[in-house]
Amino acid sequence: MSAPLNVSAQLSLTDESGKQILLSAEKEIMTVTLPSLWVGRPILRLLSNRGQRTRMIENVYGGLQLTDLTIEFRIADRVIALIAPQSRPDLVSRILGFGPVELKIVPILLSLFKR
Repeated sequence: MSAPLNVSAQLSLTDESGKQILLSAEKEIMTVTLPSLWVGRPILRLLSNRGQRTRMIENVYGGLQLTDLTIEFRIADRVIALIAPQSRPDLVSRILGFGPVELKIVPILLSLFKR
């Protein structure tokens, strides 16, 4: 049984190169906005172990199901990934070991060319 939450937040993080990662939340959607796909590379390196990545994503997914919240990852105005209580893994997510994270392939590819 989920316990819907309404979240309101604005947070800005700066990486070691000075680039900002914006975290915002409004109602049931939490948004992580990266300035480029390359800024997320160190995070992906931390998640390179498939077993650890799977456990972490499943834990986040379980929390989202309990709270009825959604996390979307954006680069500029493009949603590149989404995880929500109703998320279902597609073929690419399963192959890459991202479980219930919905990877948006076309926006990811478009973001590769924008540094």
